[in-house]
Amino acid sequence: MQSFPGSPAASPDRETDAPAAAPLDSDSAARHFASAFNHAPVGMLLLAPDGRPLRVNRAFCELAGRGEHEILAGGAALLHPGDEAGEAGERALCLAGTQSAFRSEVRLRHGRGELVWVDLSCALVRRTGGEPLHFIVQAQDIGGRKRAELALRESEARFRSLTLLSASWYWEQDAQFRFVAFEGHPQEGRWRPDSAALGLCRWDIAGLRPVDGTWAAHRLDVQAHRAFRELECVRVRPGRPPVYVSISGEPVFDEHDRFTGYRGTTRDITAAKALETHLREAQGLLHMAARMGRLGAWTYVAGQERMTWSDELCRLCEVDIGFAPTLEQASAFFAPGHRPLARSTLQRCLAVGEGFDVETPVALAGGRTRWFRLIGEAERDGDGRVLRLHGACQDITGRRLAAEHTRRQARQLTNTLERLTDGFFTLDRDWRFTYLNPEAQRLMARPRGDLLGRRITDEFPAPGAGGILAHYRRALEENTVVQAEEFYEPLDLWVQLKIYPSAEGVAVYVRDVTERVRGRQQLLQLNAQLEARVKERTAQLEIANRELEAFSYAIAHDLRAPLGAIEGFGDCLQRLAGPGLDERGRHYLRRIVAGVHHMRELTDGLLSLASLSQGSLRAKPVDLSALAHAAVAACREGAPERRAEVAIAPGLVVRGDPRLLAHVIDNLVGNAWKFTSRVACARIEVGRLEGSPATYFVRDNGAGFDEAWAGKLFKPFQRLHTQDEFEGTGIGLAIVRKVVLLHGGGVRAESVAGEGATFFFTLG
Repeated sequence: MQSFPGSPAASPDRETDAPAAAPLDSDSAARHFASAFNHAPVGMLLLAPDGRPLRVNRAFCELAGRGEHEILAGGAALLHPGDEAGEAGERALCLAGTQSAFRSEVRLRHGRGELVWVDLSCALVRRTGGEPLHFIVQAQDIGGRKRAELALRESEARFRSLTLLSASWYWEQDAQFRFVAFEGHPQEGRWRPDSAALGLCRWDIAGLRPVDGTWAAHRLDVQAHRAFRELECVRVRPGRPPVYVSISGEPVFDEHDRFTGYRGTTRDITAAKALETHLREAQGLLHMAARMGRLGAWTYVAGQERMTWSDELCRLCEVDIGFAPTLEQASAFFAPGHRPLARSTLQRCLAVGEGFDVETPVALAGGRTRWFRLIGEAERDGDGRVLRLHGACQDITGRRLAAEHTRRQARQLTNTLERLTDGFFTLDRDWRFTYLNPEAQRLMARPRGDLLGRRITDEFPAPGAGGILAHYRRALEENTVVQAEEFYEPLDLWVQLKIYPSAEGVAVYVRDVTERVRGRQQLLQLNAQLEARVKERTAQLEIANRELEAFSYAIAHDLRAPLGAIEGFGDCLQRLAGPGLDERGRHYLRRIVAGVHHMRELTDGLLSLASLSQGSLRAKPVDLSALAHAAVAACREGAPERRAEVAIAPGLVVRGDPRLLAHVIDNLVGNAWKFTSRVACARIEVGRLEGSPATYFVRDNGAGFDEAWAGKLFKPFQRLHTQDEFEGTGIGLAIVRKVVLLHGGGVRAESVAGEGATFFFTLG
């Protein structure tokens, strides 16, 4: 270890006095001591005679995982409770003059709570007059060595256990190689032939076979009376683990040199085989870990010409396995700009034992350049001289590339966030701003520099931001994404928030939606006004419709009596005076009677249409097939001379008002009968389409119509044919439409002029 002014020399047992030639209060000595103390590669600590910490260097702080002020304050115990008493006793012996220094291995309590094994060297420094000045303590991490010792002890314990558990027995065979005797007591769980194996040859024992080779080869050996050693066999039996044994034997001859058999021992090596397998697997895993981690090792013995490289390090540098470079050859692997630093680092480690941990580019033998992490440390002898250097080398190119990729992504992300049209900012768990983009600055009306590092609760206090802050707290406490719209009164802003929690705090996207919210509010207001107007207009229309229906009903009802009188007197006039009139007079009389008859049909249609809105629906099962048959029968009765083919699908049962649905079928079938009157082979069909909802139809092959005028069909008094072509009032299909609508359905028509028409309707 390096010696420091006022510290023990290479021999820890020599009492150390403060040098008279260079007293500690000398400026130059103090500076030298402070520099050496602070930059020592090992942990250094000055203790007062009563054990109080006086001074500590960086290496000791790193070893203890604590800050300098924490250690000097003395509030935390540095040693494990089990080591404190022994250490205090050793210092007491130094103070009593029994010894001047001591060395021990103790457990240091790390700031993270774990224990660190250290090699502790402590020497008492006395003043010139012999008074105790302080203790100088050196501490070096020996955790790796302790772990190695523990692993070695565990390995030795396992080996000792295997040795104690091993089992052997003695055996004899006759000249025919049959077992004649066994001696020895097998341990529990071990296999040994019992009396059942007597009289059998080795190759006759069930399940026993050589691990390597065959019984035939072994038989040739014993038939030649040759001794054999360590013949490994395995016995496999169903339902049991295999048992491995090692057999050794030698031939036996009598006094006349005649062969009498074999004798020897058998040793159970099952445990040894398991350990061998375990070690082989462990070595394979270790080798695989080195390959996967791209980790190699190296060693250099001080004063020798060449280094020693592990196989994996040779692979990493793309050289042949077994390559042993000189220090100059090894430094040549570094990139040209890094070679001087590499040489000086190695030389410093050799000279003063200063370890290193660096990352550097390396030029491989194949010409490629990779990034390596190099770790090295010195091993010293008892006098503190460097004996050898050893360390590790890892290919970290992937990590470097990943780190560079991460940095690029971070820059890209930052650039993206800076250019966002939405505001974005982040808060830590103490509610302090850690980032704001330009749009967030604009929305908050504050410069970024004034907000970074400050609490949002201080800069934007409630009640103005109370609702917004509540969303932030909810996202963090419930660890859930929160979306909300809030009004921030101090800035007269409506903002849309998307808050994403994380381990570091929350990230917030904020968008100014003031115009959208106010537009939506205006739209809702306009919709409310429009809805009120629609309700008012609807009420007015309902009143007008009711008045119109009442008027139509009244007109039609009041016209029935005078029309009946005109029709009656017209019939009487036609009977009584008709024969005395000339042809023109009779024609006029017929026109009067026909007009009155048509007017009567119109008033009846108006009364029927008006009466549909009166009363409620009486829903019950209705057989449309039966209604269709009745309608066809009525048509045939009115024109018995006509011939028409009629097809009515059976079972067309629906639920509705029977009286109103009769109007639908009567009008549709009546129209089909009327508009096929001029067709030689008339055909009328009533049925239902496949599928849902249920759609019913009435089809004919009559006159048809132009679909361009289909929109007029279902309006009152609208007709697509003249009265001379086909009689009618234009009320029937209006009645059909109104009945179907009252049932919650719909009606439509398809047609080609001259080829017939089909009327489809549904019922809700």
